[in-house]
Amino acid sequence: MCVLVTGATGRYGYAAALVLADAGVDVAALVRDLETPAARSLVERGVRLERGRRDQLDHVEDALADADGLFLAVGGPRASARTASERAETLVRAAHRTDVTVVHASLIGADARPGVPCVDVRGRIDADLASRDVPHVSLRPGVPLDAFERARDTVETESRLPFPLEGHARVPLTDPRDVARAATAILADPDTPTPDGERLPVFSDTRSLYGLADALEDVLGREITADPRPPTDAPRPLTAFYRWVNEGALLGADPNALVERYGVGPAPIRDYFERAGWE
Repeated sequence: MCVLVTGATGRYGYAAALVLADAGVDVAALVRDLETPAARSLVERGVRLERGRRDQLDHVEDALADADGLFLAVGGPRASARTASERAETLVRAAHRTDVTVVHASLIGADARPGVPCVDVRGRIDADLASRDVPHVSLRPGVPLDAFERARDTVETESRLPFPLEGHARVPLTDPRDVARAATAILADPDTPTPDGERLPVFSDTRSLYGLADALEDVLGREITADPRPPTDAPRPLTAFYRWVNEGALLGADPNALVERYGVGPAPIRDYFERAGWE
């Protein structure tokens, strides 16, 4: 079993490459720069690197030549809409032409196409995979827990959790490693059901910022004060995304769909913060 991972130096691709490799899968990661710290870390963990670009069809097809599966990630919201779209089109075309099974790191609510580039591109990928009859599963995380890393220093020094979630807005929260665990179950388990274009939410719990502060209190053993901020407090490429999130766009997903289909249950929220060494 060989799986090609794209976006392997980013959030979901990096986690998927490591979890797949730990499961004994032959993992190849398509990367532009072989010398970044993340790329070198992958090599140290047993991942092979394939140098290439996600927006170049020949690069992707060459990397997929001996692969049975593809973990498809186009990158985060900081990528331009044009760049993400070019990557998406190329990756789906290559998957179709090489007849591999695809696990796509999408997003809860991606089908809505709300005019938020990082959301819309994932919705287009899911639709394109379906229209081309590519065997695939769309894994759909919510707000990733590692997004709170940018508030870590404030939490540790001031016991205050600032984040662009207003009032009591609630969101589903996802540990990126759970997306990787799900991808491994789908791509590496010979007894897994054949992928059939499922859209499967992946999240541990749905909480407001106040609820997350309570979870952090349990982990850290001290009081943590939630500090709701407006979407404009997010980094500029993320402002539109968090405005959409604050409107409740991610709510209503079925938390049991993934475990019912593939037997993978997300870990508790506290597992992420303990594993990441919050203190």
